[in-house]
Amino acid sequence: MAKKSETKLATETQRRREEKQKSIGGRPQDLGASVPLRLKPSSLLDTRVVYCGDNLEQLAKLPDACVDLIYIDPPFNSNRNYEVFWGETKEKRAFEDRHENTKAYIDYMRPRCVQLARVLKQTGSFYYHCDWHASHYVKVMLDQIFGENNFPNVGCIA
Repeated sequence: MAKKSETKLATETQRRREEKQKSIGGRPQDLGASVPLRLKPSSLLDTRVVYCGDNLEQLAKLPDACVDLIYIDPPFNSNRNYEVFWGETKEKRAFEDRHENTKAYIDYMRPRCVQLARVLKQTGSFYYHCDWHASHYVKVMLDQIFGENNFPNVGCIA
């Protein structure tokens, strides 16, 4: 008897999963650990690629409104040089976080943020990681680009 009720329960669980899948457009999202998640690739760009280089150059290659989520961790305008030894090979990677002044930093970041706004979908979210050196200036710049009323979808993480 227990075997029959277990089978009935499993069948009912599967039926509910299938109904839920149909109700969300056939995409298996949050259907439980036993259902493998099959992500549909984007029809706008190849999501399996890591784009390297200056993001301004890479963003120019992307179509409008093709990205759901953007998180950037740019230089902070800390007026420092950074060196890191990377991976097992201890490859030295370095970058300068020095700008003549805060205006020069914002002038450097503005065209990148404009391009990020271009590729971000209307329903997307954008997170900009920064610290106290320029966070208030970054917030004003982002308000100018995205609009002052879009702060819930455009975050400045300080």
